[in-house]
Amino acid sequence: MECKNILIPTDGKRSCEDIIDLICSIQRVIGTNIHVIYVIEVPRNLPLNAQMPDKVEYARASIERALKIAEKHEVMIHTSIIYARTVEDSIISTAEDLKCDVIAIAQDNHKLRIFANSAANIYQKAKCNVWLFNNKT
Repeated sequence: MECKNILIPTDGKRSCEDIIDLICSIQRVIGTNIHVIYVIEVPRNLPLNAQMPDKVEYARASIERALKIAEKHEVMIHTSIIYARTVEDSIISTAEDLKCDVIAIAQDNHKLRIFANSAANIYQKAKCNVWLFNNKT
């Protein structure tokens, strides 16, 4: 399987950062472009460009940590913060737009972190491979 583009959605939690760390650590071997996104889910009763300073600040901090992980491995990653109505649709459409070969999703031992029950939908709807990483700590 050729892997030119990997999409890693993050919620800023340790399990997502572990995936970013793993993929960055093998980036030179697999030669892939790494895309890290943070999706801010905007309630339907608000405009997509609604001011949500707390969520934006958390998203920026999450992206900044992803960049520091990449810097540690001396690799470049592409990052973005996306405003969307649903996280899962945004992840799927972003993966399609970027022509990703893989979406790498973190889950902890009991529930999916940023996806709640959406991982199955992402897996079924995505036109690329979906890797689930289970964090048992």
